[in-house]
Amino acid sequence: MKEINEKSFMIHYLSITVHLSLEECIELYNQHFRLALFMLYDLHHGAKGFRGVKAGALGFQLKHTPGSGRNFCSFMFPGQACEVVPPEFFVYFYKTLIRQEIKFNVTRLDLAFDNVPFTPKDFYQIIKEDNKRIEQGEKQRVRTLTQRETVEFITQPFKDKEDGSGISRDTCYFGSRKSNRFIRVYNKRGPTRLEIELKGKRANLVASAILKEDVDNWLEISKAHLLDFIDIDIPWWKEFVGETERAYTKLYCPKDKSIEKKREWLLKQVSPTFAAVKEVTNGEIIFEMLDEGERRMYRNHPDLIALVRLMK
Repeated sequence: MKEINEKSFMIHYLSITVHLSLEECIELYNQHFRLALFMLYDLHHGAKGFRGVKAGALGFQLKHTPGSGRNFCSFMFPGQACEVVPPEFFVYFYKTLIRQEIKFNVTRLDLAFDNVPFTPKDFYQIIKEDNKRIEQGEKQRVRTLTQRETVEFITQPFKDKEDGSGISRDTCYFGSRKSNRFIRVYNKRGPTRLEIELKGKRANLVASAILKEDVDNWLEISKAHLLDFIDIDIPWWKEFVGETERAYTKLYCPKDKSIEKKREWLLKQVSPTFAAVKEVTNGEIIFEMLDEGERRMYRNHPDLIALVRLMK
């Protein structure tokens, strides 16, 4: 079995929304990716949520003109584009966005681990067996928050592998395709690859951990975030993850969730009336609200206040 190393790990899909004009985004593309993906050209169609698309080599797309007066673009790098873009280009691009204080967010990030020391069927069977252990009240061997019933195994027994190493392509899917983490384990290329697909806020969080770091650190960081999603007590999995420990990252802490809910309620339900009364009272309502709120908040929100103090 080939060793897992930096060369057998890669970002295999990346989508970043950048809040700049089309002209500014084209300039960013030319500065960071034109050398690898060549000049952009117009496609004669839009994309979901965008009126226009400019394309580069190997499936790269710069989606633009979202409409409704909004001004942002989406940089989309599918697998083939990621394979030809040097990883350092992504690091430089990410750091440029931060350094220039450009508003952006990563909406999807796929991480691919090649030459893993197990097969798609191994992965499928351990999860199915663990489901039986749960039903029988036995000790679990798989730690994950997702439902084990979401595991799916598909085989193409008479289809050749792409590298000519034999026949039978197998794929195991684990997790919900609608969730922010989803796993694919497959061998259609030859050696088995494990991919974890990250979306939304989870993709943004993990990308911030990876793309700020030197490329040599990507493998360990990525395995740590994979372990946040799943860990398996079996030798072939331990061989894969080695001494890596979980990243222990969370999208929100309880304090954040509680405050965010109250913030949304204030903005959606209270803000129109508050703005109207502020206009009528020449702003005096602001000070009245703060005084009354500070007097009553310890009685009305003791759990929230205690949590805020605990998290400081």
